[in-house]
Amino acid sequence: MADYHVKSAQRVLELLEFFAETRRPALVKEVSQALGYPQSSTSVLLKSLVESGYFDYESRSGMYVPNVRLALATAWIEEQLFTEQGLLRLMQGILDACGHTVMIGTQQGVHVRYLHVLQATRQGRFIAKTGSLRPLFRSAPGRMLLTTHPEKNIGLLLRKSNALENDERLHVELKAALSDRRKAIHNGYAMSLGTSTPGASALAILLPVPRGHEPLTLSLGGPINEIESDRKTLVDLLYSATEPFRKAADRPAARMGE
Repeated sequence: MADYHVKSAQRVLELLEFFAETRRPALVKEVSQALGYPQSSTSVLLKSLVESGYFDYESRSGMYVPNVRLALATAWIEEQLFTEQGLLRLMQGILDACGHTVMIGTQQGVHVRYLHVLQATRQGRFIAKTGSLRPLFRSAPGRMLLTTHPEKNIGLLLRKSNALENDERLHVELKAALSDRRKAIHNGYAMSLGTSTPGASALAILLPVPRGHEPLTLSLGGPINEIESDRKTLVDLLYSATEPFRKAADRPAARMGE
């Protein structure tokens, strides 16, 4: 029974990520195919969310969509972390400015998990999926997250990462990992050139967050030649977009009741 409830909770979260990525109402069949769920259980799950008041259902079209109650229920999270502007607005502003895929990431073990992705709008685009994993030592977001760890911990993380990689050609040497980390600290950003996704390059910086919160990365990705040629402009774009967050994160936290 416990496993059943955990699985149901996981499906709700994956369902929310699906709608966050598609940003539109969807049919039961579309959701079940995208997430790989049985259509019958997908229908039951969506109906229960409608009954709970977190989703709306349009009987004429047969489509489901999250509603404002869900947005209000989770709005405090973003307000607590980022007080000057919304994280989604920040990502959308970067996407509008460069057209490349924009991603927010966090560390999960020896991987980076993309918490949210806005897909590129330009041709030859690099595509990532919300919830997908990237290798910590071979991705730009991962290399930035490694800068938040003491150097003495890098060796242990690397051994765990290499142990999970069946293809020895993809193993990373400690010397190279430490060099990449120092370079990221010095530059203030990290860059990958096809080491995480063949043919794609990514640029990543740390997203300013209040003290005590888990580190997050802000990154963008696209074809290697485009990212390489526009590297300085794109790095400047990432930093200028996060300046309001930087100021907000530097403020002392308000006491309860203030």
